[in-house]
Amino acid sequence: MNRKRLYQFHSILGVFSGLFLIIIGLSGSFLIFAREIDQIFHPEEFKIQIGSERRSIDSLRQSLRDKLPPHTLAGWLLQENSDTPDQVWVHFLGSEKGEESVILINPFTGELNGKLNEARSESFYGWMLMLHYTLFLGNTGYVLIGILGAVFFFQGISGVILYRNIWENLFRLRSGESIRTYFSDLHKLVGVFTLVFNLVLGFTGAWWNISTTINTIVNGFPPEVIGKFLEDSVSVDKMSEESVQKFPGFKLGFISFPHHREGDPVVLYGVENDSNPFKSRFGSYVVFDAKTSELIKIWDLSKENFLHSIVDSFKPLHFGTFGGIFTKIIWVILGLAPGILSLTGIGILISKQRMKIQRKKEKSVSKI
Repeated sequence: MNRKRLYQFHSILGVFSGLFLIIIGLSGSFLIFAREIDQIFHPEEFKIQIGSERRSIDSLRQSLRDKLPPHTLAGWLLQENSDTPDQVWVHFLGSEKGEESVILINPFTGELNGKLNEARSESFYGWMLMLHYTLFLGNTGYVLIGILGAVFFFQGISGVILYRNIWENLFRLRSGESIRTYFSDLHKLVGVFTLVFNLVLGFTGAWWNISTTINTIVNGFPPEVIGKFLEDSVSVDKMSEESVQKFPGFKLGFISFPHHREGDPVVLYGVENDSNPFKSRFGSYVVFDAKTSELIKIWDLSKENFLHSIVDSFKPLHFGTFGGIFTKIIWVILGLAPGILSLTGIGILISKQRMKIQRKKEKSVSKI
């Protein structure tokens, strides 16, 4: 593909994806501090008093049984921040379709702080998450976002090819000339300084959505039947204790409970140590039989192929959590880049089109 064709392709993709990329960039910036925003506006639900010690999972399960209608557990998120309630996904067995809700539970007291729908869209975080990953279009939106991530990645690569000599005038921003010149300089300037960031976000976002879509196509959706396949008498605490014994340094982050099929296991997701900032909280896992509590499998990320560690690092890289508050703030600012690039790119095309129209008028006048 020659440079002219590549430029046309780059421009067309930019125009048609521009609005979506602006929405994705802004929602991504909001998502980085969305949990803190929820705590500010709804402290009674999303903020708790830090206690001296967490209650055991089995004890908290009992609290849920005492305070909720008959239900089965689907997932349990142990929050990273101690002042935030745990989130527990439950299906109420009395409802016709096994209605799923997210229960906010204080891990220090067992008190229930609130209830959200499955998508958590009543919270600012959940609302932004749905906007960012699906554009509120369900599975269709999820696939679309994956494609847009790939488009954004391509735009970064094609931009490097098209403006490979930009280093000569990198810091030039001519504001006293035409709008087109100003937009062109700003487009190149922002594109270069956010290139690595844009490539990382585009690739990781596309990877998650596209790989999940392919996996769903291959394996199908989980069955709609909901049931209780973990008896109350089975101790999750014993599973957690055995995980640490057999997997030294394992830190629990999320528990997946069987709720679709008889025979599905209990899976404890976590991380083997906290020293590497580029590890997610759920990169390793331990699998147990839901009926016998027998240990089935330990999957230690540090002992697996290095490619698995790279994929696991996508979440810290995508959300900028690897460097604490500093990188999170930087990521919020950089999240504005897709919007700036889209608007300046469209501005360049509009100004070019106007120049063409003006030249045609001048030619027609000169012929007269």
